[in-house]
Amino acid sequence: MFHAAAVFSYWKHTPDDLKKVAVQGTINVVEAAYRAGARRVVLTSSSVVLGSSARPQVRDESSPFNETDAYSISKAAQEEAGFARAAQLGIELVAVCPGMCLGQHDYRLSPSNAILCSYLKDPWKLTWPGGCNLVSVQDVARGHLLAGQKGKPGQRYVLGSENLEWPAIHQMIADLLGTSGPKFTANHTSSYLAAAAQELIASLTRQPPLSTRTQAKMVGRYYWYNHARAADLGYKPRPARAALADAAAWLLSTPHIGLQLRASLTPSRDVYAAWEALQAEEERLQARPNA
Repeated sequence: MFHAAAVFSYWKHTPDDLKKVAVQGTINVVEAAYRAGARRVVLTSSSVVLGSSARPQVRDESSPFNETDAYSISKAAQEEAGFARAAQLGIELVAVCPGMCLGQHDYRLSPSNAILCSYLKDPWKLTWPGGCNLVSVQDVARGHLLAGQKGKPGQRYVLGSENLEWPAIHQMIADLLGTSGPKFTANHTSSYLAAAAQELIASLTRQPPLSTRTQAKMVGRYYWYNHARAADLGYKPRPARAALADAAAWLLSTPHIGLQLRASLTPSRDVYAAWEALQAEEERLQARPNA
């Protein structure tokens, strides 16, 4: 059984709501697996349960949790409750910890895919210190299957790809979509004030903000992770540029990037190739007979 349901949000959900869905939902899934006779549960956790660093330091599955935001706390509690209940019932539970997951077919604009939209819509083309680990949603899906087939019960597996600093990420977005690279570097204070303004606008328009004060507090932190343990299972993620190209190709076909902004962009060959692959995938799915 694969348990990937969760609330991934830095906006409008209370800490209690986040924790209730994460913890009780996972306990419910483990108990349902037990009743159904399923031997193994693969839990979609998050790389944030491994914490972050103030310096460019790569963390792994043994790194201590040190985050303070409600979403990260809910994911850490989810893992703890899931492993505990699985042990009580004799269920093999394996947790996978994706990095910043990018790609197509998001049912909404998640905080991960939003990094492209927020940069493209920013007239100042701001970047900031710190960094994160980018990974394609397709690679994360394959990593789930590997964990289900080969993972060791009770273990975590990082499902990530490249560790990059934010200026490099924003420059890569600019190169892929034919827009200008970063012009200014924001600090903690300016990021927080900008996020507060975004939240105020969101409260008036009733649309999710492109950034929040919670996310602004992460500026300067390094969310860098090592996926060597998953690689031992056969996990082979593509480069971050491919993940960004896939996400860009899909976002350009959605209302998340408006017509006026879209007209100002010059997508690269990588984005066009990702678009063609996306179209071919949809055609294959449509051609499949109904179950």
